Amino acid sequence: MKTIRRAACAAAVAGLALGAGTAASAQQITLQFGHFWPTGAGPHADMAVNWTNQVTECTDGQVQFEFHTAGSQLGAVTRLEDHLRAGLLDIAHGLNHFPRGRFTAATVIDTPNLARSSYANANTLWSLYEEGFLAPTYEGLHMLALHAHPAGHLHTRGRAVRLPSDVSGMRIRTPSPSMIMAVESMGGTAVGVPPGETYEVLSRGTADGTVFPYEAVFGFNLAEVLDFHTEVGFYTTSFWFAMNENTYNRLPENVQACVDEASGRGLVQRISAEYWPAWDVPGLEAARAAGNEIITLTEEERAAWTEHFIPVAEQWLDSLEAEGVDNAREIYARAQELITEYEAAWQARSD
Repeated sequence: MKTIRRAACAAAVAGLALGAGTAASAQQITLQFGHFWPTGAGPHADMAVNWTNQVTECTDGQVQFEFHTAGSQLGAVTRLEDHLRAGLLDIAHGLNHFPRGRFTAATVIDTPNLARSSYANANTLWSLYEEGFLAPTYEGLHMLALHAHPAGHLHTRGRAVRLPSDVSGMRIRTPSPSMIMAVESMGGTAVGVPPGETYEVLSRGTADGTVFPYEAVFGFNLAEVLDFHTEVGFYTTSFWFAMNENTYNRLPENVQACVDEASGRGLVQRISAEYWPAWDVPGLEAARAAGNEIITLTEEERAAWTEHFIPVAEQWLDSLEAEGVDNAREIYARAQELITEYEAAWQARSD
């Protein structure tokens, strides 16, 4: 059977699009899938692998996948969108803010104090996309899902943090422009490196802490280079999952149907309601096993964090408008409504 590889055989892929009937359906298709996660991390082992298995099974083995993950040339987080649009990858899973200036409208979800559960954050993003607030940002891509992790925490070494003022003088690895703003507002210094380099900057002492959900504590083996985990839950980071639009359009109709069946709202629900809550558990367990201190804030301390980030949220929205997201506050207002709605639904599911 004929194997289709977009990077090497573009003409063969184009020929597939012209095929029909039994001949087209019999052709084997190999799609290139890139992301920045280690293969042992949940987003690869569960989300990516389960999604590809579902498509392969749905197509009776007609579609196979080759992965390009953390450490590979095509798995570099800063190049995933470029590789996808260029056709070197057929499918990619990346960060909305990395590199900056690409999917800026979606980073409204990064506004400090907005995030709640992964379920609320992810479903809010997908609804914003479906309602047209974010769609222009992803023009030229066939979107498979948007999602975000649960409200993330502050993880440090050498110094416990209970209040925003405790961050003063610390160097904190930050995942996004909004968190750079947040760290600097507390008197800290932002260390901007990709997720996969966090262990290195912590172990070398060039960073004193990081912001992450617990999933990353396990996924990047961070428990051994951390001492404290402040459960503040003050931010989220969001992700896109997409297929090259030309790749999708050239697929046989039966394959397109299988891709669509595995994607969209159903996938958003699985990631946020099933996968991410499970991914956080090993990270918390690893922190405890390492003898690290888990810091639960008092109501007064939590109120201090909330109060501190009110002006930072305004500053962040100002910056989005300056970057060309003219309706940033309209998106934010709708996001607040949706997060409240989906968080209530999540709490009802959890009770």
